[in-house]
Amino acid sequence: MTTEPTAPAGAPTARPRRRWRRPLIAVGVTFSLLLAAAGVGFFLVWRHLDSNITTIQADPGLLRSASAAPSPTAQGDLPPMNILVMGSDTRIGQGGEGGSAKVYSTAQSDVVMLVHLSGDRKHAIVMSIPRDTWVHVPSCSNGKTTYNAQDGKFNLAFTFGGPNCTVKLFEQVTGLPVDHFIVVDFNGVKDIINALGGVRLCLKAPLSDPVDLVKHEGSGLNLPAGNQVIMGEQGLAFLRARHHIGDGSDLGRLDRQHEFLAAMVKQAQDSSLITDPLRLYRVLDTTTKAIAADKGLSNLGALKNLAQSLTGLKPSQVTFKTIPWKDRGDRENVLIDEAKAKPLLEAIANDTPYPPPLPPLVTPPGAPLKTPPSSITVKILNATGVPGRAKAVAAQLEALGFTVSSVDTAPTVSATTSVQYSPNRDESGRTLTASVVGATSRVDNHLGSTLVLTVGTDYTGVVRVKVAGQPTSSTSTGTITADSTACV
Repeated sequence: MTTEPTAPAGAPTARPRRRWRRPLIAVGVTFSLLLAAAGVGFFLVWRHLDSNITTIQADPGLLRSASAAPSPTAQGDLPPMNILVMGSDTRIGQGGEGGSAKVYSTAQSDVVMLVHLSGDRKHAIVMSIPRDTWVHVPSCSNGKTTYNAQDGKFNLAFTFGGPNCTVKLFEQVTGLPVDHFIVVDFNGVKDIINALGGVRLCLKAPLSDPVDLVKHEGSGLNLPAGNQVIMGEQGLAFLRARHHIGDGSDLGRLDRQHEFLAAMVKQAQDSSLITDPLRLYRVLDTTTKAIAADKGLSNLGALKNLAQSLTGLKPSQVTFKTIPWKDRGDRENVLIDEAKAKPLLEAIANDTPYPPPLPPLVTPPGAPLKTPPSSITVKILNATGVPGRAKAVAAQLEALGFTVSSVDTAPTVSATTSVQYSPNRDESGRTLTASVVGATSRVDNHLGSTLVLTVGTDYTGVVRVKVAGQPTSSTSTGTITADSTACV
């Protein structure tokens, strides 16, 4: 075994790589259709499908669950499960599809997502980590070469040590354990889309991302606006498209990918596959050929058991969310925003729904409110004498859409909760005061654009207020569910 002291800083190649995403929930729902399979050739079909799945050996002690997926029992009796899904998108042997094999000569996993399944199997959280997240990649080996720990992009881990290294990095960065992992091959995505009969999606505007063979960029996407059924080639192009769409960033592409995956999940549950044996077999055959997994999930029996446990999971209970991030300052990479990511990571760790249920919507008396919480920045002072109260209130306000700039301890304990704001922030002051139950308000000429909330001992909570002209959706910004019907 040899040791390389370092690899090039940042990504392994000079140009940004494309990425795509595979919906594990859709795979699970598809496998649930196995329950309807019957007939003389069932055993042969089962054996064939089972042999399609590739097993990847997990490093000792890497996964929290070393056994196969648990058999379904009464809801609530199953442990929560975290499955890390990765894509292997090597261009070698792909005929130039997706980029030059000379430029992209090693297997990449430009997007990684965690699928968290709740213990009662009544909600699922699909959390993405941007490929350009700057992290400290741990020492990893691919069996031939060992790479020293170093700073770089998140996707460097897969290049160095495949799924084992990616799991190791994910656990290090998020603090969340992983029970199983699944890797999907490059062309498997379009095959599954075709086997499903395409994916129904609505586009607000035409999308075009032409291929540039000189710059090695562009996905070949070319779709009109409106409702349509997207087949395999264009579906894969949609998941990869970046350069000529929106701001051209990978982060913008993540939102589109979530919308596409949500549509796949919904379609897999709504489709008539169960009444079409030939089409059902095609879906199962292409899906099992497309995936590789750790030993605990790399057999049809384990996947069937997992799928059975998900039969009660509705699209509205599947939430897609990118882990909160912030600019690194180098115009290329991002950092995980630990403060904003904390509620999401805690929801997964504690097996609670995300986003948390919002308070009921109320209409305050008087003139309609004009300024939405998303336009208001608040500093919180804890005047209760109870340590940690300001942080708890901050989480409640952020769930309503407010931006909390800081939390601190007030110089004295106060019996009342109050809002202070500058004279030119009176509408913002009205919104914040209406949102905090029982709060009083006053103008402070010394304040700027940031409002101050002093949390007194009489604090009882917050409410969600109606603002004129604002939608009343209960879904937080940047979060979608699989039952979304909005145009992308």
